[in-house]
Amino acid sequence: MSNNLQLLSTLLVLLPLVLALGFILGHWFKIRQGRVQSVTLALMREVFDHTHDGVIITDTNGSIVAVNRTFTQVTGYSEVEVLGKNPRLLSSGYHDAAFYQAYWQGLVNDGIWQGEIWNRRKDGDVYLEWLTCKVVKNNKGAPTHYVAVFSDITEHRRQEARLEYATENDRLTGLPNTTSILRELTNNAPNLQRQWCVFLLDIDNFRLVNSSYGFAVGDQLLNSIAKRLQSCCTKGLVARHSADVFILAVHLNNTNDNNPLIKVNELRHCLSKPFSVLGRLMEFSFSIGATTWNDPNLAINTVLQEAELALHASKNRGAGQIRLYSEDLRTDKNPLAYLQGLREALSNNQLQLFYQPLVMADTGNIHALEVLLRWTHPVLGSIPPDHFIPLAERHGLMEPLGHWILQEALKQYADWEKQGIAPPHLAVNVSPIEFQSENFVDNVLSALKTHQIKPNCLEIELTEGVFVQQDNSTLEKLEALSNHGINLAIDDFGTGYSSLAYLKHLPVNQLKLDRAFIQGLPDNEADKAIVESTLALCRGLKMTVVAEGVENIEQADYLRMQGCDYIQGYFYGRPADKDQTGQLLTQRKQLTKPYDAAVPSY
Repeated sequence: MSNNLQLLSTLLVLLPLVLALGFILGHWFKIRQGRVQSVTLALMREVFDHTHDGVIITDTNGSIVAVNRTFTQVTGYSEVEVLGKNPRLLSSGYHDAAFYQAYWQGLVNDGIWQGEIWNRRKDGDVYLEWLTCKVVKNNKGAPTHYVAVFSDITEHRRQEARLEYATENDRLTGLPNTTSILRELTNNAPNLQRQWCVFLLDIDNFRLVNSSYGFAVGDQLLNSIAKRLQSCCTKGLVARHSADVFILAVHLNNTNDNNPLIKVNELRHCLSKPFSVLGRLMEFSFSIGATTWNDPNLAINTVLQEAELALHASKNRGAGQIRLYSEDLRTDKNPLAYLQGLREALSNNQLQLFYQPLVMADTGNIHALEVLLRWTHPVLGSIPPDHFIPLAERHGLMEPLGHWILQEALKQYADWEKQGIAPPHLAVNVSPIEFQSENFVDNVLSALKTHQIKPNCLEIELTEGVFVQQDNSTLEKLEALSNHGINLAIDDFGTGYSSLAYLKHLPVNQLKLDRAFIQGLPDNEADKAIVESTLALCRGLKMTVVAEGVENIEQADYLRMQGCDYIQGYFYGRPADKDQTGQLLTQRKQLTKPYDAAVPSY
């Protein structure tokens, strides 16, 4: 069976040549036999004219004696225009004399030549073809004709080039990607006569740009930063590593400027100028991790890992910090260990949910419980959410992580409902990355159905950037959630840069005022003005307000007097695990008097 397939494949490849040879024989046969007409030869001529490959037949003098229809379609020349002419009329001028000498030498020695050749159409366009040229000989072994069969592969080659570009370059910025720059550095490895300094540069708080202005503006900023980095690093390499991280590699000279910190400071100075965002000039800080490479035996992936560890250490110091790699960074407290540990924690059910009460300002009764994620690593101990949540967002773990949080929270809420101690609502934070997933709404509704929870018991808290974006997909998801009775809240209101105008157009039930505006109450006049105006705005929009970060009785009394609906903070209860929260709910169920604002003891 395989031999038959191989034979068939070979015949298909040679078919245009066979047909062309048939045409030649038919031409010769008609000359020899006069009026004799062969049906078979007529059929061969029909197929010859309709094959997808172009065919040229010349005599031994190089004059064209026949071409098929595909030839005229590809080149633009009609049969009449080329008969009797030399195929040189198709010459593109791209090949030198040595090329054609090798071409003819192949025909003389082997009787066949195959390869790529550039030719020119009648309209002047140059095209690339794959050409097979065969010498036709008579029974005495003397050449009688040359048959050339070709395929136009111009578009195929363009597609290959586009695909190669896409696999080697970042789609958004056009910069080389990580794979491309690592290959370039590896090619330099055998000749490491000078040190390379490899930087990883992370835009601090870049996700606030996406959440406040939308992803389109974030993309514009990334493009601006990419262009700035290219202008700063004209003698080095620049690539985009991940969402908001860039790679730079520069030579270190054997002079005064061979200190990596000098290069880092030059880079920071170049990036210190503000960037234009929506017509406004804004400044950004950058965290930088750096390492040097002068050992050709050290794999480039190891060099990249060193830069990753240095970057993570710089971010742990705070925004705008620099960290050079040192061996002490090779501990369990590196981003790779965090990432792998988070994957294991998610699959092995090692994560834990805590709950913090939101109380009614006027009565002190618990209105809702906000769900908070906690991770206690068996080796590293307690890891703050602001350390591992950005890591989950960056490396594609946020969607499964958010799905787990929702399922576990609703499962626990259903258990409290069975005990008769559940509060009216459960508030779950949702990452913008998770919200953007195509199946987000379906996943939420499915989880509610699985645990038999009424939709109006669920509050979904989203950062205000999700609401500001207002593209069709975002609005459709918000409307779908609201139409099913799910409550929507804007979390950390006031920390972004958005306008208040968008509020009136969106199906939002609640606004959570960030703790930054609560800490100075009741003495700070600026905080009072912001709080009071926000409360007035929300009353007009029929929205409730939650004040976050309330820590003392003075703040609570002030907010209650101003008409704030709900209060949340350490003064009313710290986050607690499900057992401690269950005890609190049981105590509250047994109380007959209003909640007296005493801090629960956990």
